[in-house]
Amino acid sequence: MKMDNMQQNQTCDTDKDTDINDIFDDILLGEEKVIEKAYEEGFKIGVSKGSAEGYHLGYHRGAELGAEIGFYTGIIERYLEYYKHIATSNQEKIVSALEKLKEILCNFPIHNTEEVDIIELANTIRANFKKVCAQCKIDASFPEKDNLSF
Repeated sequence: MKMDNMQQNQTCDTDKDTDINDIFDDILLGEEKVIEKAYEEGFKIGVSKGSAEGYHLGYHRGAELGAEIGFYTGIIERYLEYYKHIATSNQEKIVSALEKLKEILCNFPIHNTEEVDIIELANTIRANFKKVCAQCKIDASFPEKDNLSF
């Protein structure tokens, strides 16, 4: 019995400390509090799932770009070796263009940084590669070009 009276007194004390405006605010703002809590939970879930999805997307796009850069590097090295050992009328021009493109390919960043626009650099490499192919009179387009998404 004494315990019930003590609990009742404590409950009454807390009721006296609570302002009626606070109770109304709790009632009226209850929906906003639930929305805010749900937003925070959803945001946390989205960040964790989005990070994993973003990682995998970046990994696959990087692999595609790496395959393209590797293809260009192999072609350039092969034709650079070929044109160094034969004499043609425009050999110097071709060798110069091949060496320039090889330098760009060798300086392609391994890691993504904010200082380098990788997409723009890839477009520059593609343009220079087309130019070199035209000078060499070869058709060496990247076989997976239609599968690239950027």
